[in-house]
Amino acid sequence: MLKPLKVHRPRSGAKELVDERLAAVIDYEHDPTHLIKVPIRVTRWHPLVAATRDAFQAGYIDSRGLPLPGGKGLHIAVSSEQRPRALRIANALVRALEERGYSLVPGEHHLDVQMFGVRLSLSVFEATKRSDYVPSDAERAAKARGDWMYWPRYRYTPSGRLEIRIGGGYGGSVKDGAHQVVEEQLNKLIIWMARRAVSILQFREECARAEELRQAQRREALAQKAVQDAEKEKLEALKVAALRWQQAQVIRSYLLAMENRAVGGFGVNEKQRAYLLWARAKADWLDPLVAAPDPLLDQEIRIPY
Repeated sequence: MLKPLKVHRPRSGAKELVDERLAAVIDYEHDPTHLIKVPIRVTRWHPLVAATRDAFQAGYIDSRGLPLPGGKGLHIAVSSEQRPRALRIANALVRALEERGYSLVPGEHHLDVQMFGVRLSLSVFEATKRSDYVPSDAERAAKARGDWMYWPRYRYTPSGRLEIRIGGGYGGSVKDGAHQVVEEQLNKLIIWMARRAVSILQFREECARAEELRQAQRREALAQKAVQDAEKEKLEALKVAALRWQQAQVIRSYLLAMENRAVGGFGVNEKQRAYLLWARAKADWLDPLVAAPDPLLDQEIRIPY
């Protein structure tokens, strides 16, 4: 269920900017020629409302003891006395929504209205008065006889006051009051629905813009990282080349010292001369400035599994 969205209020003296999508709905619903009227007697039921009316025959009871319709259709949680009135209101509202071009999406025990691409659920609710449950004399007598009895903690008494909720009440509602009943506030309800839909849509649009910015920043960071990685790779290659050159120089210095010592003694024999020739060739292979080929070291030997 969607939770209330945070609304940033304008500072004192500042003019509130109204989204053009919402402004169009407000202008339409404020036009007296578009007033939604609830007739005392319904001659043409909307199929969804008719299905909801018939679904009470296979309905069930909620936690307050009020009957609910079964199957797909509107969520109407009112007493049997208020049911005809609730159905008339629902019929007028559903027809008005369709006339305005909004899509109706029936679900299991609820009805969604699609407005600006946003789904909003509608429900008709009757407030109840809660009081402690007082068992009857017959119930007390049955318990005194040892019969198993279950007494609820509370008793709920229907108040007769109806309310139409948007999104479980999070998107606003209209209710019977001291000066207006629900029937006189259906245009106001549609404005509340538009406010809720536009606020959700604006939130989604803001999230999309934030995600687009995040992706752009990510692409830029990835590009910078690729340049940095290439630079690091070149640096590592330089360090390896410098180390190989240094190692080659150390080997050459060592071989020169070995040769000088041999010359100062009995001279360089064939075995030593062959070794010096081999070692200097390895130094030339190791030195990146010479990069002499080596038939054995240049081989890539793969051992089969």
